[in-house]
Amino acid sequence: MLTSSLVVGGSVLATGSATAADGSGAGVSAVLQPAMESEEISVEPGRSVQGGLFTLKTANGTIQTYCIDIDHGVDTEDKVEYQEADWKSSSLGAANKADAAAKIRWILENSYPKVTDLTALAKTVGAAELTKADAAAGTQAAIWQFSDGKKQATPKNANAKKLTEYLVGDRNKGIAAEPKPSLALTPESVAGAPGSKLGPFTLNSSADEVKLALSGDTAGKAALVDKDGKPLAALKGPIAKDTQFFLDVPADAADGSATVTASATTVVPTGRVFLSKGYTAKKHSQTMILAGSDTLAVSDSAKAAWTKAKGALLTATSKVDCTQNGVEVTVTNTGDQPATVTVQPGKAVSVQPGKPVKVLVPVAEDTAYDIKVTGPNGFAQEFQGVLDCKVASVTTPSASPSASSSPSAAVTASPTPSATPVATSSASTPAAAVATSAPAGPSLAQTGGSSATPVIAGVAGALVVAGAAAVFVLRRRGRHGGAAA
Repeated sequence: MLTSSLVVGGSVLATGSATAADGSGAGVSAVLQPAMESEEISVEPGRSVQGGLFTLKTANGTIQTYCIDIDHGVDTEDKVEYQEADWKSSSLGAANKADAAAKIRWILENSYPKVTDLTALAKTVGAAELTKADAAAGTQAAIWQFSDGKKQATPKNANAKKLTEYLVGDRNKGIAAEPKPSLALTPESVAGAPGSKLGPFTLNSSADEVKLALSGDTAGKAALVDKDGKPLAALKGPIAKDTQFFLDVPADAADGSATVTASATTVVPTGRVFLSKGYTAKKHSQTMILAGSDTLAVSDSAKAAWTKAKGALLTATSKVDCTQNGVEVTVTNTGDQPATVTVQPGKAVSVQPGKPVKVLVPVAEDTAYDIKVTGPNGFAQEFQGVLDCKVASVTTPSASPSASSSPSAAVTASPTPSATPVATSSASTPAAAVATSAPAGPSLAQTGGSSATPVIAGVAGALVVAGAAAVFVLRRRGRHGGAAA
């Protein structure tokens, strides 16, 4: 947890607690429910697991998910919390997973529960019939072949097996495009001087309409505007990728701050990743991928601050980047003087006004990171977590366990990358495996495999310092030290 506070002119105006995150946690939060539709799946010789469709409850509806991380378990009785995230912040974001991610998305779009007519689906795949449990198991087995490389994953049920064979066959050409977030507003904070347009804020959403609201020190008539300075109260869909808007602050406004809130009602797109929250290096529940959702209310917010003080005005954010096996820290200076900022572990970088600097901090797989960012006038921000970008490799023991037993797993460790961050200037696991002796059925107490890769406990926040005048430490949402379902 971070302590969230706002200091203006040396006085603390507000405090609170903030969940660690890195900006990849915008969108839908949900809690895993005990019941699931599942059947027994043979994953590899000597190893069978329960696999199928999970149900998670949101604040105002439900979502359904499959597992994309077979070697982590999940206790369905433990009320595990999940947060929507981008592919880039999960194992699907790894450099060698682009084709697998596309194949998985095709499966989700062409199988249960997206396809509700199971009689027609059974006819298409050549099965005698398909129950919901058959369809769930057949779909899960097909997903594991791509998400975890379990090419032998096959349901024990003959009809479910027919579905798996169809879903991984030649008809699957893949859907390469990553689905839009339900709603994601970035960055988490902006800062600047009165008489300017603060931002830009960047919005991404699957909704047909996103409403915008402003609260805080807005008595000076600060207003949300588009790039041309026209007032904005809502954005109509479809929302273009990376839609931008600004906060226009009058020149005569006193030092202050405001909160920008974006809200919408939408069906979360199939294929969004969900990551466990509250994870630590010792506790992590499998990563899941969205198979279907109700129409849900979603929202996200960001902070803005303005001051007349001279000097550097800094903000810092972080984001897990599985394409580069590390954490990317972005430092922005909206003041009128350059600043030297230190990223530890790493080196000092010069951040010029209006020229953000991105620093990549490589992190070894399954290891904890603690990144400290410091600068002039007391600027300080810390990002902590555990990197989880790869699925584990499991070696089946030579002994022949019974069909539903849970074999011990040998995890293949990834090499440790260099600890030296790479700085560049710029103007950003797995699911339902159940190695258990529980019978197949709609209710399952535990699912999952070995104690492999722990997930990132992200931190994303921002500290804003204007001279010695204004400092923000901002709350952030969700997992991965750090916008997605």
